[in-house]
Amino acid sequence: MANNNIGFKQTIEWYEAHAEEYAQKVADKRDSFLLDRFTKKLPAKAKILDAGCGAGRDCMALAEKGLIPTGLDLAGNLIKLAKKHQPKLNFIKGNFLDLPFPDNSFDGVWANASLVHLETIKEVKQALKEFRRVMKHNGIAHIFVKQQPGEKKTEVVAHGHSDDVALFFRWFTKAELKKLLQESGFTILSIEDNYSRKGGRKNIKWIAALVQK
Repeated sequence: MANNNIGFKQTIEWYEAHAEEYAQKVADKRDSFLLDRFTKKLPAKAKILDAGCGAGRDCMALAEKGLIPTGLDLAGNLIKLAKKHQPKLNFIKGNFLDLPFPDNSFDGVWANASLVHLETIKEVKQALKEFRRVMKHNGIAHIFVKQQPGEKKTEVVAHGHSDDVALFFRWFTKAELKKLLQESGFTILSIEDNYSRKGGRKNIKWIAALVQK
C-alpha cells in the first residue's frame, strides 16, 4: 500500500539512497528523438543546463553533439556519480527553485522529467521562472512531464526504475502545461501529448514541449 505521506523530500531521499542502481537502470534510456529535436534548434557549442541531470546520462549525450552542458540535480549522490564517470563535464548540486546561475547564462535548458516530483503548482511556476531567467534571449527549453492518466493531480506510486517503491509524482495535462509555459513567458514551438518513453511502462504517457524565451 502506498504511503501517502511521501512527498518531494522523501522522494529525493530515495534517489540519494539508491543513486547507483537507479543510474544503472536508466543508463540506456536516452531518447534520441527528443535530444535531436532539441539540439537542432541550438547554435554550435551552445551552453546547456541539464536541469535534473541525475548521473549525467543526457549531459554526456549533449556533449557528444558538440554542446557544453552543465548538469544540476538535488540528489548529491547522483552528482557524485556524474562527476566520477564524466570528470570533464560540469556538475552542480542545486535546486530548480533557486538556480545558482546568473541571468542569461545558457542557450538552452533540458528539463527531461524534471518537474514530476514538485509538490505544488507554485513550485512548478517558480522552476519555470528560474529556467527562463537563466536562459539567453531566444534560448530554447525542452520540458518533459508525465501526462495525467485520471482525475488525480498527484499520486504516490512506483515507477519502472524504483523497484516498485512508491515515490511522489505530479501529473499534467497538455492544456495545463501549455498555460503554465505561456504564463511563464515562453513561446511554445511545439507541445505533444501521448508520448511513450523508451523503456517506460506502456500505461504511462508523457507530454513533450519545446519552447523559446
